[in-house]
Amino acid sequence: MKHRILVSGAAMLLGVAACSDYLTGGQLSANPNLPQVATNPQLFVGVHANVFYTYLGVLPRIGGIFAQHWSGTNLYTSLDQYSITSTSDEGVFTQIAAAGGLLDVRRLEAATAASGDSVFLGVAQVQEALLVAMAADVYGDLPYTSALKNTANPPLDKQLAVFDSLQNLLNQAIVNLAATGPTNAGPRGADVSFKGDPSKWTALAHSLKARIYMHTAEVRGATAYQGVLKEAPLGILNPANDYKAVFSGASGDQNPWGEWVLGVRAGYLVPGRVLDSILKARNDPRRSNYFKIDATRDSATDLSAARAVSTFPQPILTAAETHLTWAEAAYRTGDQATALSHLNTARSFVTGLNAEPAGLSGTALLQEILTEEYINDFQLGVEPWKLYRRTCFPNLAPRSPSGSLPMPGRLYYSQSEVQTNTNLPPAGTDPNGIRNQDDPPNAAPDVGGGSCRAGA
Repeated sequence: MKHRILVSGAAMLLGVAACSDYLTGGQLSANPNLPQVATNPQLFVGVHANVFYTYLGVLPRIGGIFAQHWSGTNLYTSLDQYSITSTSDEGVFTQIAAAGGLLDVRRLEAATAASGDSVFLGVAQVQEALLVAMAADVYGDLPYTSALKNTANPPLDKQLAVFDSLQNLLNQAIVNLAATGPTNAGPRGADVSFKGDPSKWTALAHSLKARIYMHTAEVRGATAYQGVLKEAPLGILNPANDYKAVFSGASGDQNPWGEWVLGVRAGYLVPGRVLDSILKARNDPRRSNYFKIDATRDSATDLSAARAVSTFPQPILTAAETHLTWAEAAYRTGDQATALSHLNTARSFVTGLNAEPAGLSGTALLQEILTEEYINDFQLGVEPWKLYRRTCFPNLAPRSPSGSLPMPGRLYYSQSEVQTNTNLPPAGTDPNGIRNQDDPPNAAPDVGGGSCRAGA
């Protein structure tokens, strides 16, 4: 089948997964009406599409609402006020594990290993890391090492242990991607992002390792920052090599941000005043790239037309993020010159954005790095939410009417999964509460003083 048909099929499958409750685990997660034998490229396309829709779907919308990049209305009013339930994720926990997710990633890994295609195996391992990293970021503890072993009620691994497992998996992927020889063909044309280029998948693996290290920095401190400083120089350093979700524009293969925000759920998300006010105050050229601007009132009213187009290649992990992560890690370890250099490298990728002055240093430099991260994280997975939880920056005001609900640090496990695995605590009963292991409470923001108003 043609690539676009496969992507369309994967998208329809994900739509079912996001709206239905059903038994999961082993073969119960697979659709018995789908063929059980697929070629490696066909498996890859389904997984590739699932990665796209995981990083561009409901979880990034929720993360953007919590971090006040967006304001939620209608269906998302409760999320806008930091109220969550076991159905808030619309079944994405299941989507990550089921067909097109971990189930098919493991099939692809086994098949590529059996065929001697180490490059393709490395690509599959990076995709596994992308999917599981998102799940660990959002839900915390996961049944990861016990997954898909046909055991009832698989036990949970602690979140930090999952992150450590992913670092090891990515190390294996980097070794596999360096393989040569006639059997190492990789995904080739089935890969719409990198066309099977192992060097680009290798850079993505290093940038993903840097991202995961930074996500643990609140609890691991210097060890995490040193990890970032090791991986970032080997990661995505040029915007031409950004990892993006690519769409043909055909039915079922369209940029879901535009399809959702301006289509099936028009008006459910509106631009967040915090992000828009920062962009406006700084006269930042990204304001009109991110949002549609009402010139009469000089206010953001919707997603920009450029980003809403059905073929818009939506970034998932970028050179700008890698340089900014590098800049923050350098600052945190006392190397302000390197921090400023990489802050300005990231800024140079935006037409019309000037470099920060050579004398910028101290807390003012950290504030500029964190501000640039907050702006750059727009629509970038759950990164803006992770940034706030880690740094309490910017110091967001509570959104609940009484101010009594703190910003959630995690989502509850999907109700369908709780019903089939007794190790998953029901909503409101998790001993971790609404925090994850990598997210201890912050008394104050990293810059700016005062207390964390929305909780972090």
